Amino acid sequence: MGFYDDPANVKQYLTMCQDFDGTDLYQRLCQHLPDQSTLLEVGSGGGLDLDYLKQHFLVTGSDLSDAFLDVLKARHPDIDFLKLDAQSFSIQKKFDCIFSNKVLHHLTKSQLAQSFEVQAKHLLPGGVLAHSFWLGDQSEEMNGLLFSYYQGSELLALLSPTFDIVDTFIYEEFEADDSIFVIAKLKES
Repeated sequence: MGFYDDPANVKQYLTMCQDFDGTDLYQRLCQHLPDQSTLLEVGSGGGLDLDYLKQHFLVTGSDLSDAFLDVLKARHPDIDFLKLDAQSFSIQKKFDCIFSNKVLHHLTKSQLAQSFEVQAKHLLPGGVLAHSFWLGDQSEEMNGLLFSYYQGSELLALLSPTFDIVDTFIYEEFEADDSIFVIAKLKES
């Protein structure tokens, strides 16, 4: 059983994140993605980002945790949700954007590279990725969960075979400059 398969851990996570304000990220995304674009959120967690995203985009949410999916479906009955693994999902639909907020840091660097390849296959031509990560150069494990930190240069190296970086934004979530938001556009074939 994974950490977020336990409803008690999900409840603890929701309490910890209840005051999160991602307005800066959302506004940055809106500069690169027209209103009413299709967007897949990978790892919707408690659904905090969805309140804003669904005002501007045609959103599909997702998570790997059934406990989170139960919360999401109750909080956002107007949104379709999928159960998917960020590393290796395969669905029929393609999107204008794939978004995540501090989700992909649970993958190893090789898993993240694989995830970017999978995401590229699920984007429409000219589509964008928009993901936030912890900024740094270490990895750590807490409660059985991996947290990989990234420098912008590492993300560029992982993305550059398939994507062009169009925007990066370093911001504070808990401490000054502890996070990075990257928007990358799918290269033309």
